[in-house]
Parts: sequence; C-alpha cells; structure tokens
Amino acid sequence: MAESPLKAPATDTPNADEATLSDFIGNFHKTLPHDQAGQVFPADYQTFSQIARGVHPTFGGDFDETPRGQGTATPSTHPTPANQAPFLKTPPDVARLTSPQAGRAMSDLLGPDPLQLTMPPAPGVRSDSTAAEISELFWMARLRDTPFDDFNSDGVVAQAVQGLKANFTTALASGGGDPGALQLGRDLPDAGGQLNLTGKTLFRLGLKDEEFGPLVSQFMLQDLNYGAQLIRQVQIPYRKDRNYLVKFSDWLRVQNTGSDAYGQSYGTANNFDDDPGYFETPKKRFRIRNMRDLARFVNRDALHQAYFNAALQLAGWDADVDCGNPYRQYKRQAKFASLGGPDLLALVSEVASRALKVVWRQKWQVHRRLRPEAYGGLMQVQKIGAIGKNGKVIQQIDHGLPDWLFSTGGVAWAHERYGTYLLPMAYSAGSPPHPAYGAGHATVAGACVTILKAWFDESKAFKDILKPTSGADPSPFGDNAGPQIVEPGAHAAGQPLKPYTGADRNKMTVGGELNKLAANVAMGRSMGGVHFRSDNSRSLRLGEQIATVMLARLTRTYKEAGLTFSYTSFDRQSVKITPAGVTVTGPNAAALQALYLAIL
Repeated sequence: MAESPLKAPATDTPNADEATLSDFIGNFHKTLPHDQAGQVFPADYQTFSQIARGVHPTFGGDFDETPRGQGTATPSTHPTPANQAPFLKTPPDVARLTSPQAGRAMSDLLGPDPLQLTMPPAPGVRSDSTAAEISELFWMARLRDTPFDDFNSDGVVAQAVQGLKANFTTALASGGGDPGALQLGRDLPDAGGQLNLTGKTLFRLGLKDEEFGPLVSQFMLQDLNYGAQLIRQVQIPYRKDRNYLVKFSDWLRVQNTGSDAYGQSYGTANNFDDDPGYFETPKKRFRIRNMRDLARFVNRDALHQAYFNAALQLAGWDADVDCGNPYRQYKRQAKFASLGGPDLLALVSEVASRALKVVWRQKWQVHRRLRPEAYGGLMQVQKIGAIGKNGKVIQQIDHGLPDWLFSTGGVAWAHERYGTYLLPMAYSAGSPPHPAYGAGHATVAGACVTILKAWFDESKAFKDILKPTSGADPSPFGDNAGPQIVEPGAHAAGQPLKPYTGADRNKMTVGGELNKLAANVAMGRSMGGVHFRSDNSRSLRLGEQIATVMLARLTRTYKEAGLTFSYTSFDRQSVKITPAGVTVTGPNAAALQALYLAIL
C-alpha cells in the first residue's frame, strides 16, 4: 500500500466478537466447514480470518486457500409442485466467496481509498441490539405478503409495532456506552429524542422526509423512459408464502455450501428453470406491493439500477438542479457533457463502483459479521438443539443469546409454524457468500442517492415535478402512473394505478423520496432476510461519505465558475461542497467535518 496517496488512514474498530468468542459465533463463516450443529470449526475460521487480514503465515491473503464446506446429498424440503419430483444435486457445489479482495484495491484518485474510511463496530452477537434486530427480521418474514397499503389497518402490523417498540426500547436501554449498540437517529426513527415507531414508520430508517407518503418511493413506482424505450416498473413476483431454510437440514447444507437443493448459490438461486413454483404464474406482473416484492427487486437488481432509473426520471421530468449549478443562471449555455445528463449518469455509475470497494474492505478485512440466517441457527441450537438425519435432537448449546428474544411475536410465529427458530428466508440459498457488515446495497444506495440529492433541488415538492412519461400517456396497457403520486398495491399489468390521497402528500419532497429510495433498497435486503437493520443504516452513511469525497474532487475539475453542490445528510446536517472543500453544519458536524478535512 506504499504507493497509495493516503493523507490519513482510518482507524478500524470491529466489535469484540472475533477476539473474545472462541467459537466465532458472531462472525461470518458461510461455505466454511461446520459441525453437525452448524458451528464453524475454530481452526478453519482462524485460517479464514488470517487470510482475510492478509497475515496467514503460509497463505498470506490468498482466499483460494480458504477451507471449504462439504456438500451433502439432501433433497429439497421446500414445497414442490405436484407435477414435479424433488430435485437433487449430489453434492451441491460450494459457492465461491464474493469478491473478497475488492477491499484491498487502492484509490484511483477520484474516489476515497478504502483505507481512508471506516464504520463503527457492529452490535455484538450476544447483545440486546442484535436480538432486537433479528426480532424485526422475524416480523418482516411474517408480514412479507401483507400489502403495504394495508399497513395502517392490519392487526398483525399493529402487533409488530407494539412488539418492536418493546424490543428496540430494551436494546436502547441496555446499549450504554457501547459504540456498536443501536442508537436513535442513526439506526432507528427518532422524534424529539424518543423512539418513533408507528404503522407509518415501521421498517423505515427515519431519514429526512422519509415518513411522508407511501412506504415505497415514487421512484420505484413511476414509469420512465430509457431513451426511446419505455420502462414499466413491473416484475414477476415470487410466489406468496414460500419461505426457505426453515428446516435444519436445509439450513445446515446452505451454511456448508452456500447452495440450495438445486446446487444454485445466491446469485442464481430461485431459478425459474429449476422450479417454476418459485414464482407467480408468468402472466402475472405487478408493481412493488409488499415486502416480498421489494425483496425480489433487490435480489436481482443491477445494484445501482434504482438510482440510474431515478436519474433518468428526474432528468425526464426536467427537475430543477441544485441552486449551486451555474446553468440555472446561464442564458446562452446549456448543460450536457459538463453538469448535464451524460455527466450525471456516468457519475451515478462511477460512485457505485467506488462504494463497493470501500464497503468490501469493511466486510472482509475488518468486521466479518455473521448473517441473520446464521444467527437464526444459533437460536435454534440454543433453544431446541441441532437436528440429526433421524429427525432427533443431537446437540444443544447455550450460545448466550438473550432469553427474552424467544418469546417475541415474530419468533413465536415462526416456531409455531415451522417448528424451528430458524429465520424464514425469501431466497432458496439464503444470503450471499460474503459478510453482513457493511451492506453493499446500502452503501451503494447512500452513495448514489447523495449524488442525486446534491445534483437536484431536493427541497422541491414531489407533486410539482411530475410530468407525463413520454410515450406512455395514453397507455395501451392502461396502467401508467401519469403525473400523479401513486400508492403501492396489488397493481397488475393492465390495471390502473391508485392515486395516493394521504394528507401528507403535499409534504413529499424530491429529497424525501430519494431518501426513501435508499431506505427501500437497503431495508428491502432485510425484508429478504439477509441484513440486519444496523448493516443498512450505517452503510448509508458510509456511502454518503464516499460520494461527498468524489464530488469534492470533481468540483476542482469543472471550469464553470461558481459551482457548488449542497445536500442534507442522512443525519440532517447541511453539507456544502466547493472547490475549496466541504463544509458541514448541524448536529454532530465536527467529526464529519474533520473526516473530510483529513481526506481532502
């Protein structure tokens, strides 16, 4: 790293799980060898950890030498269509670790060097914070098929609100001075210093203006033009009520191999050719209407797809650019190659690439946090025990998880329904084969949305920027949004969209819908079961820092006089970027201001 142009390498502060727990239950070990209870063999984890840190005495940082889990010949236990026999691959291959060297990349001078940024420690595996987070994921699993437009009237949603209020309050009260514990404002919605959890804020992150309007951002519901092509925001949804890894044999196979019963790893799982029953009938196409649909989107998106779409939408609606863009005043010059559409679209893509490299270092070289599905396995072994091939309990281990967790509503529902304490997953192979903290989707979301908030006037009322989508009005399908704010719901292709008429529709802003878009993608990963809340909330901030550094360096390359970028941060600070640097004002601004001064 000697040639890396670092001004100030960051100081990393992972939590104490890896250093203090000899069984490594708090750390990622998917696709490594496990015992019959799903626990990683300590020597294999130590080898992996040393490789990840680049200090193994024999292998150095060669991830190809990471110990491999063993595939086992076990049939699928998820529901199989009546006309199909259960498929069996003998044995499933072991999924490859996802890009574990990306975080070792050096700065390319535009983005920050991965060594310059860091994240706070993740909540410990035995903490009340992680227990509260997993309780939320169980509630998400229970409510995956509940339409979003029923959230304010559904009785089970009301139970979830009350249960999670109690769980998060417990976590907040026990956090003390632990920097990894959940915090109001950073991880949880805050109103006047109190936890703000209602049917309106459930499964949201508490970002500025995010609470107004439907849970799903308009950027995920409104159609868009991709050049001459009309893009309709519909998808073939995953089938209702199909959850995975709820049987111990399925769960254990996936921990060892990263592959489902068809031999598919995360990137190719839920494959139509393997089992058409994964999906609703192919003729049914819907806009996002529930958490399973949102989980489906973030399972197959092109990572920065939602923000590329949003850039096209905002440009297509001719939304006002930020007040610091000189082209707002120019009379004989139009933006294009510089500070125009092509510039923006390239930048949204460029920042995504840099964001991944930064967060991948946090994943592999620093934190190595376990995935929620692995935590569910700890719950199962602690409360019931590991299940052998004969269906009998073969081993029970007290992992020290909080006792109160097992009586929470979502967990109790899963145990009653499936007979285990395993987290019901939306994907047949569970989570991808890389650690949970930070979250790649959330970091990219934070980076890309920060670019968009800095580029456009985020204070504009959203209803005032909507215009008919070219070529879609009138629609031959009858389902275009048109220039109106719409509800998420059971909108099949060919059905008209329902206008949103909530009293808060006039409070919806461009910035709020962009914040909501970032939260939708980040929390959509949790809705599928693959990330904890804190993975998402803190990774958004990491992405914001990456984008800010890039914009600060870019402002020095433009020739337009007087150029500035400004935006409101995820922590509600005012950030202004000029060729001279970055100025942060607002709550707790000093630390962020110091970070930018150190890097730039």
